[in-house]
Amino acid sequence: MAASTAFAQGKIPQIPVEQRVAIKKETKGYLGDEVVPSTPYSDFVSSGIEVTNHRNVNVIQEIIGITIYDLQSNSSVQRRILENGNDRMAAWTFGLTPNLFNDRGTGFNEYVNGEWSEEPYERLESVRTGWPSLLQTESGRTVIINHAGVSTPLHVVARDAGSSTWVESDLPLGDTPGQLWPRAASGGPDGNSVHVIYITTPEANDGTPYEGQDGALLYARSLDAGVTWGVANHLFPETDATQFIQFSGDTYAIDARGDKVAFAVFNSLADSFVMISEDNGETWEKRLLVDFPVDLYVVDTGLPEIGEDWNEDGLFEEFYNTDNVGSVLIDNEGKVHVFYGDMYYTDTDLTDGGFQFFPGVNGLSYWNEDMEDDTRMTIAFTYDLDGNGQLDLDGLARYFCGMASMPSAGVTAAGEIYVSYSAVMESHSTGLLNYRHLYVVRSADGGQTWTTESACNLTPDVDFDFFENVFGAMIRDINNDVRIVYQRDFEPGLHIRGEEHPSVINDIVFTSIALDQFEACEAGEDIEFTAIEEPLDDRDVEIYPNPASASVNIVINKLGTAELRIYDMNGRMVFERQNAQSVVRFDTSTLARGSYLVQVLTERGVLNKKLIVE
Repeated sequence: MAASTAFAQGKIPQIPVEQRVAIKKETKGYLGDEVVPSTPYSDFVSSGIEVTNHRNVNVIQEIIGITIYDLQSNSSVQRRILENGNDRMAAWTFGLTPNLFNDRGTGFNEYVNGEWSEEPYERLESVRTGWPSLLQTESGRTVIINHAGVSTPLHVVARDAGSSTWVESDLPLGDTPGQLWPRAASGGPDGNSVHVIYITTPEANDGTPYEGQDGALLYARSLDAGVTWGVANHLFPETDATQFIQFSGDTYAIDARGDKVAFAVFNSLADSFVMISEDNGETWEKRLLVDFPVDLYVVDTGLPEIGEDWNEDGLFEEFYNTDNVGSVLIDNEGKVHVFYGDMYYTDTDLTDGGFQFFPGVNGLSYWNEDMEDDTRMTIAFTYDLDGNGQLDLDGLARYFCGMASMPSAGVTAAGEIYVSYSAVMESHSTGLLNYRHLYVVRSADGGQTWTTESACNLTPDVDFDFFENVFGAMIRDINNDVRIVYQRDFEPGLHIRGEEHPSVINDIVFTSIALDQFEACEAGEDIEFTAIEEPLDDRDVEIYPNPASASVNIVINKLGTAELRIYDMNGRMVFERQNAQSVVRFDTSTLARGSYLVQVLTERGVLNKKLIVE
């Protein structure tokens, strides 16, 4: 049976019945090896719903990085921001050279002595990687674990406390058909244990089955801050081939605090569950989030008509489960909290080699370990902003998740829980697709009640209405401010998969809101942004390669329009583009060797940089 809910379903706004159409679920984890289009564009229109701005709540917004590679996760989002005293650090998947993104790797920035460093224009690693998990141990060692390829071990970059030198290595995890999409957390009795979950390379990604599973879920553990690994490629009996046919990339999340470790797996046509350890990963207990009614279901064999009739077609062929996107939080008392998006699935086309899901499902669910198995509480959703009782949307961008999803959670010393999520906006659309904004809900009583009806929209200001805000990652241990790193651009959907819209610069944004500001935000007082924005300076324009031979890329990391000109040393203009955006690619093969002047003109100033053509 579908998991029960403690929230009245009638209060959750949904799309009209005629729009409840299933589409094929993309289950292949994207590795980023396919060529995608690269022409920049950025056009939008408003849906016409008026947005008022009282400007009483203050939120800090600062761009700390950029990327054109915009798939930060296939499903769940890792911990991407850490804090140690007054210092902070953030990591994300980075890439600025479209088509194959050979420069893909970890983008990293840190906040030291009261300010963030310059936005990086290259990855940390010497090899192509993706999907970094960022952690820091009690010894002060910073560790970033990611994957490097379908037939390679997980890759690590690490630096010890006080050092500025990153050291690269591979996790010595033995022989498997490749190790992909890791999630990692630090904990243990001395704070120096590292716990990692990951999957073996599925056949769809050119892998081979492992221990009878197409994408086996494995676990590794280090007790010395990731220097050595005493546990590697551990396959849990509770998750082996007798229990699950396969697992998909990024559909899991992990947290650790002291000896308590917990990870959750968010499935589609199989049980969704939590594994909990009280002894730093020695022994584990399995708890069910959703008890899927058909065990070991094989796609295209046909589900029994024992589900629900979510699309109201008279057939009970829809089955509730998670939307594959979730977050795990262990609070200060050691209680495990889990958050995930709602979804319904069906498998009515028995010839397509896959199954279907309903992207219009609305609701963010919550479970903690004091609750019974296979139960849930709905704590957030996409809002009916025009108050007509349903969600009126132009279209949904294909993130392959629900309309309220991508949760990330943190907790204060007093035990108050905050959860960010990305929600579709009824009020803002390109005319074809609706935008997503970043919301936060909170609980002051350990998860018993939530600010469900008055979630705080962190991105409502008129200057930010036509941004797509996704992949939020919240600081876990909250002091005076909720701090989040997320990705935004001008276009709903992604360049890398789904819509595969042409490439644009995506900002990696750091946002911070004081705890005492939430009541005003929840009361409907719109936000005044303190944008950390300086005049146009050298770091806002990047030229690479420089020297150039065949072509050059010019990155303009400023919002709004710009005029780009290139002059030779005689003052003759050899290139001009009005309204230049994001990345401009210029063919230099016809230019004579020598030096050139690149000039960028914006409302914030004029910047000149030198280009050398070989």
